[in-house]
Amino acid sequence: HGGQTWRLCTNFVEDFSVTTNILGAPKPALQAAQDALHDIHHYPAADCKDAIQALAAYMQWPEDRLLIGNGASEFIDLVMRAGPPGAFKPGPYIASYMEYNRAATAAGRLVLHRDDERDAAITVIIHPNSPSGDVMSLTELEERLNKTNGVIVVDESFMPFYGPDWRDHSALVLVDKYPMKLIVLNSWTKLWSCPGLRLGSISCGEVWHKTFKRLQTPWSCNNLAQAFCAAAARDEDYMKRTWATLPGWKGRQEELLTKLGWEVNKNSPLWVPWVFVDCGSPQAAELATNVAQEAGCPVRWCASFGAPQHLRLGIRDPKHQDVLYAAWAKYFKSMNGVANGHGNGTANGH
Repeated sequence: HGGQTWRLCTNFVEDFSVTTNILGAPKPALQAAQDALHDIHHYPAADCKDAIQALAAYMQWPEDRLLIGNGASEFIDLVMRAGPPGAFKPGPYIASYMEYNRAATAAGRLVLHRDDERDAAITVIIHPNSPSGDVMSLTELEERLNKTNGVIVVDESFMPFYGPDWRDHSALVLVDKYPMKLIVLNSWTKLWSCPGLRLGSISCGEVWHKTFKRLQTPWSCNNLAQAFCAAAARDEDYMKRTWATLPGWKGRQEELLTKLGWEVNKNSPLWVPWVFVDCGSPQAAELATNVAQEAGCPVRWCASFGAPQHLRLGIRDPKHQDVLYAAWAKYFKSMNGVANGHGNGTANGH
């Protein structure tokens, strides 16, 4: 998981290892959370009514089939514990978010390889996929729903970055047609840049909603998170600025990486808030990770995803892109050829 190594930087500039919204948290939502501190001596609303109403309106989804909780991780564990018994299989990509593997293993499930032809009780599709950035079409998703006898969980933590019509391209449009076979999870900490707060949701059919609600840990969404959610979900200006800013900044970041001789995943659209880049070799990717760390710009090396020659970089402000690019260009120029996977050495020259 990204978001940890910035603490080790003595000259921290910007954290490229995470995929949170570069705009930072919405200011009205921050103020709402701050105001909620005054109610810290009260228990949070058990039904999360105001937060669920606001989020349901934003998602264009029924309130009575939506739950919110302590990050998507709460629901990832819940699905693996409460879902149909049997094996788990990740989506069909070179690498995928590993939290589902952890939760499946903790729940005692057999973890199948993505290419295993056996049907799984639970298949997870990250939409768009992290870390690769690939986006499965709804047509392909529906084909998979028709082929499996199990449940497909679609993680749409980044889908709202798509644009004003993101809902038309969301797996939510298929839930009513496949109420027992399709479940949609969201981590709202990415879109609203609040991973320290923890905020996630699960959207599903009526039967699954009753099951998850019965098993959900009480009071899992605190006062601050509920207040933040309600305000953020109503902040239309924040979303407009996000949609207007992200594509241009991502395109620029991809151009800089290409100048280093690296290959970005062109199957990842400009609205996906990170770049998945092939450095040519595991050695080059590890070197790049070390150089970035020393420059105060930590990145996510994808070795733990099973993609050791790849990096994932969250989209960041152009001025910070330039700092990282300059560090890489300077180092790899002195190590002629290493940037695209050849040569020897480490980031500190030893």
